[in-house]
Amino acid sequence: MMDDIRRQIVSGLLLWSLLSLGTATIGLYARPKEFWRSFWFMSGIWGLIDGGIGWVALLGDPQTLAGLIPVLKINTGLDVLYVVIAGVLLSRRKPILRGFGLAVLVQGAFLLAFDGYWWWRCATAMG
Repeated sequence: MMDDIRRQIVSGLLLWSLLSLGTATIGLYARPKEFWRSFWFMSGIWGLIDGGIGWVALLGDPQTLAGLIPVLKINTGLDVLYVVIAGVLLSRRKPILRGFGLAVLVQGAFLLAFDGYWWWRCATAMG
Protein backbone atom coordinates (compact mmCIF):
# COMPACT_ATOMS: atom_id res chain seq x y z
CA MET A 1 0.00 0.00 0.00
CA MET A 2 2.70 2.50 1.00
CA ASP A 3 4.82 1.75 -2.07
CA ASP A 4 1.76 2.28 -4.25
CA ILE A 5 0.96 5.65 -2.65
CA ARG A 6 4.60 6.75 -2.82
CA ARG A 7 4.83 5.76 -6.49
CA GLN A 8 1.64 7.66 -7.29
CA ILE A 9 2.84 10.80 -5.48
CA VAL A 10 6.25 10.76 -7.17
CA SER A 11 4.75 9.96 -10.58
CA GLY A 12 2.20 12.75 -10.24
CA LEU A 13 4.83 15.29 -9.25
CA LEU A 14 7.17 14.26 -12.07
CA LEU A 15 4.35 14.42 -14.62
CA TRP A 16 3.40 17.90 -13.39
CA SER A 17 7.05 18.89 -13.68
CA LEU A 18 7.25 17.67 -17.27
CA LEU A 19 3.99 19.42 -18.14
CA SER A 20 5.27 22.67 -16.60
CA LEU A 21 8.62 22.43 -18.37
CA GLY A 22 7.10 21.45 -21.71
CA THR A 23 4.52 24.21 -21.78
CA ALA A 24 7.09 26.75 -20.54
CA THR A 25 9.46 25.79 -23.34
CA ILE A 26 6.73 26.15 -25.96
CA GLY A 27 5.45 29.37 -24.40
CA LEU A 28 8.90 30.95 -24.25
CA TYR A 29 9.69 29.85 -27.79
CA ALA A 30 6.65 31.77 -29.01
CA ARG A 31 8.37 34.98 -27.78
CA PRO A 32 5.34 36.42 -26.05
CA LYS A 33 5.03 39.86 -24.50
CA GLU A 34 6.45 40.60 -21.04
CA PHE A 35 3.47 39.29 -19.04
CA TRP A 36 3.42 35.89 -20.75
CA ARG A 37 7.20 35.66 -20.95
CA SER A 38 7.40 36.08 -17.17
CA PHE A 39 4.54 33.59 -16.71
CA TRP A 40 6.24 30.91 -18.83
CA PHE A 41 9.65 31.57 -17.29
CA MET A 42 8.31 31.22 -13.73
CA SER A 43 6.35 28.11 -14.73
CA GLY A 44 9.57 26.59 -16.05
CA ILE A 45 11.41 27.39 -12.82
CA TRP A 46 8.65 25.70 -10.81
CA GLY A 47 8.82 22.74 -13.19
CA LEU A 48 12.55 22.39 -12.51
CA ILE A 49 12.03 22.57 -8.75
CA ASP A 50 9.14 20.07 -8.81
CA GLY A 51 11.22 17.76 -10.99
CA GLY A 52 14.16 17.98 -8.60
CA ILE A 53 11.96 17.18 -5.62
CA GLY A 54 10.38 14.27 -7.50
CA TRP A 55 13.78 12.94 -8.59
CA VAL A 56 15.15 13.02 -5.03
CA ALA A 57 11.99 11.27 -3.78
CA LEU A 58 12.33 8.66 -6.51
CA LEU A 59 15.92 7.86 -5.56
CA GLY A 60 15.51 8.24 -1.79
CA ASP A 61 14.48 5.75 0.81
CA PRO A 62 10.72 5.22 1.03
CA GLN A 63 8.97 6.91 3.94
CA THR A 64 6.23 5.43 6.04
CA LEU A 65 2.77 6.95 5.93
CA ALA A 66 3.40 8.34 9.41
CA GLY A 67 6.56 10.03 8.14
CA LEU A 68 4.92 11.30 4.97
CA ILE A 69 1.93 12.99 6.61
CA PRO A 70 3.93 15.78 8.35
CA VAL A 71 5.73 16.56 5.08
CA LEU A 72 2.40 16.82 3.27
CA LYS A 73 0.98 19.03 6.04
CA ILE A 74 3.92 21.43 5.76
CA ASN A 75 3.70 21.42 1.96
CA THR A 76 -0.02 22.16 2.08
CA GLY A 77 0.64 25.12 4.37
CA LEU A 78 3.33 26.39 2.01
CA ASP A 79 0.93 25.99 -0.91
CA VAL A 80 -1.56 28.29 0.83
CA LEU A 81 1.27 30.80 1.24
CA TYR A 82 2.11 30.54 -2.48
CA VAL A 83 -1.50 31.35 -3.40
CA VAL A 84 -1.47 34.39 -1.10
CA ILE A 85 1.83 35.60 -2.58
CA ALA A 86 0.36 35.07 -6.05
CA GLY A 87 -2.52 37.37 -5.14
CA VAL A 88 -0.08 40.07 -4.06
CA LEU A 89 1.93 39.74 -7.27
CA LEU A 90 -1.21 39.79 -9.41
CA SER A 91 -2.24 43.08 -7.81
CA ARG A 92 0.93 44.84 -9.02
CA ARG A 93 1.03 47.09 -12.07
CA LYS A 94 4.15 45.77 -13.76
CA PRO A 95 3.38 43.03 -16.32
CA ILE A 96 6.41 41.01 -15.23
CA LEU A 97 5.14 40.81 -11.63
CA ARG A 98 1.61 39.95 -12.74
CA GLY A 99 3.00 37.22 -15.02
CA PHE A 100 4.99 35.80 -12.13
CA GLY A 101 1.86 36.04 -9.98
CA LEU A 102 -0.26 34.07 -12.42
CA ALA A 103 2.40 31.37 -12.66
CA VAL A 104 2.68 31.13 -8.87
CA LEU A 105 -1.12 30.96 -8.65
CA VAL A 106 -1.33 28.10 -11.15
CA GLN A 107 1.52 26.18 -9.51
CA GLY A 108 0.37 26.91 -5.96
CA ALA A 109 -3.25 25.96 -6.68
CA PHE A 110 -2.21 22.69 -8.29
CA LEU A 111 0.18 21.84 -5.45
CA LEU A 112 -2.44 22.78 -2.84
CA ALA A 113 -4.88 20.31 -4.39
CA PHE A 114 -2.16 17.69 -4.93
CA ASP A 115 -0.62 17.87 -1.45
CA GLY A 116 -4.00 18.24 0.24
CA TYR A 117 -5.35 15.19 -1.55
CA TRP A 118 -2.35 13.03 -0.67
CA TRP A 119 -2.38 14.24 2.94
CA TRP A 120 -6.04 13.20 3.19
CA ARG A 121 -5.36 9.90 1.39
CA CYS A 122 -2.41 9.01 3.66
CA ALA A 123 -4.33 9.99 6.80
CA THR A 124 -7.28 7.85 5.65
CA ALA A 125 -5.00 4.90 4.92
CA MET A 126 -3.57 5.11 8.44
CA GLY A 127 -7.04 4.95 9.92
